[in-house]
Amino acid sequence: MSTVIAHRQDMVNDSNWAIAHNSKIFYGEVRPIPVNLLPFSLPFTTDCSGFVTLMAKWSGNPDPNGADFDGQGYSGTMLNNLKHIQLDKTWRGDLVVFGGYPGVHVVAMLQGGSQEGDPAVVSHGGPDGPQRFALSEVISFFGENSPVTYLQLRPNTG
Repeated sequence: MSTVIAHRQDMVNDSNWAIAHNSKIFYGEVRPIPVNLLPFSLPFTTDCSGFVTLMAKWSGNPDPNGADFDGQGYSGTMLNNLKHIQLDKTWRGDLVVFGGYPGVHVVAMLQGGSQEGDPAVVSHGGPDGPQRFALSEVISFFGENSPVTYLQLRPNTG
């Protein structure tokens, strides 16, 4: 398995671990993002963008904020840093931002858009901790007319 695919799968595995332990993962808009936590440390508190940033770090993927995991970032920095792609070009580990710039929520894809008609995503948007949803459920929550942007989580090159 290539390193890129392995890191993408690790992001899915780490996100699934977080879903299984969501009672000890709390929601709060805190900065810096707790990027220095060792993998699988509990409890912790973060928001949606902090969650996907932490999952990216734990799984060996690049910082979606383009900030070398300095603890800063939000949906808007992800929109500015990552390549915008179409749903059918997404892979597991890619991100989805809801709302126009600077975005109101971000989730990580557990399945690629070309693999499933309604791929699974992980969302950490409230006090119930990270949860698994179908992408269509999250789109419906924000409204069918709300902008949705798919972002490619680029592989590390170094």
